[in-house]
Amino acid sequence: MLGLKVGDVVGGRYELRRDLGRGAGGMVFEAFHQFTHRSTALKVVAADVPRSQISTLKARLVREARALAAVHHSGIVEVLDGGVLEDGTPFIVMEMLEGRTLEGLITTRGQLGREDSVAIGLQLCDALDALHQVGIVHRDLKPGNVFIVRDRDGVERLKLLDFGIAQIRSDDDDKLTGIGALIGTPAYMSPEQLLALDVDHRADVYALGVSLFECLTGHLPYAGNYQSVLLQVCAPEGKMPKVAEWAPEVGPELSLVVERAIARKPEERFATAMEMGRALHAAIPTPRSRTFFLGAPPMPKFSPAPAPRPNPAEQRRRARRAAYATPVQIVLPGQGGAVDGRSEDISEGGLLVICRHPCEANIRAAVRFAMPIEGKVVSVDVHIRWVRAARPGEPEGPRAIGLEFIEVPEAMRASIAQYVALMGEG
Repeated sequence: MLGLKVGDVVGGRYELRRDLGRGAGGMVFEAFHQFTHRSTALKVVAADVPRSQISTLKARLVREARALAAVHHSGIVEVLDGGVLEDGTPFIVMEMLEGRTLEGLITTRGQLGREDSVAIGLQLCDALDALHQVGIVHRDLKPGNVFIVRDRDGVERLKLLDFGIAQIRSDDDDKLTGIGALIGTPAYMSPEQLLALDVDHRADVYALGVSLFECLTGHLPYAGNYQSVLLQVCAPEGKMPKVAEWAPEVGPELSLVVERAIARKPEERFATAMEMGRALHAAIPTPRSRTFFLGAPPMPKFSPAPAPRPNPAEQRRRARRAAYATPVQIVLPGQGGAVDGRSEDISEGGLLVICRHPCEANIRAAVRFAMPIEGKVVSVDVHIRWVRAARPGEPEGPRAIGLEFIEVPEAMRASIAQYVALMGEG
């Protein structure tokens, strides 16, 4: 297959500007439409995947495009275009999102409050209901596939991503549909999905329940690898997880909603996402569907960049920042090797990075990442100020890492300041 890189033009019109991420055999680039001048996200099968997986990954990319095209909802990422490369590899073009992942928020904060968790649940119930109405089951709902963005009016919205293993009612490819039951993140998979049985929309209700359990408590109801989760979920006399054991302040009404959503038997869960949404709305005294994780609305795009600060070190905690997602590599000193992750936000002072690899705090390292505006990959020395594991008992769980830049070149600082002024938070 063709190996795409930044600078290539796809389909005669999409110029690849920046690497946005890789995973599960796919690559995502920021792509500039040369005619409309719109920034988009272009997804394609990675060139270095094993030959035995190419046909399956291509089929999943086509599936994702068709699933996204089948539903139009503000809580679901919008597909804009698609096509095939010269060698027949499909690609899809989606709206470009700038924001934070729900996984990153949970990792950084530990747990979220009741009102915020209910607001997240209400928006996701609405998005799932739109999917289920047209016969689509997502099958991979988890905080890492939920993106928090601002719309053009400055209102925060949750966007559901990654439909590569979605089950589509009209899909005739039973083989591809079947293998999807064994693909996903085990901790968020329903018992029937773990057992490779037929699943319906109630598998998404279960995954949403697990995600809200994690929002409220900072813990997963069942953790570990596939075999470990399967044994816990399917144990005949296994103890059902309780929200109150981790977060008694959540209250019995909301706890019962979450615990019903993660019932082992599908018939004991909510019959629909809309029914779950109504239960969430009734579970706390002052429910709301809006979130406020991204802070104050961005400054007008014509505003100038802020003036240089006389002492960046003293202002570090007060520095304006902006949500910014891009692959990051932290090069550790000596023989420490490198840690791969993704950024959640950027400021003139540093980066917030989410990764799944051990990393020591209070040391000097180097970080490589693509700049927000130019897309140019840079390397700069950093102090690793702090490391926080979302779940310390889970070695492969997500970690939040705070990086402070050291001796940033003026051109780089000015570029970041410009980006933050356009996109930033208070």
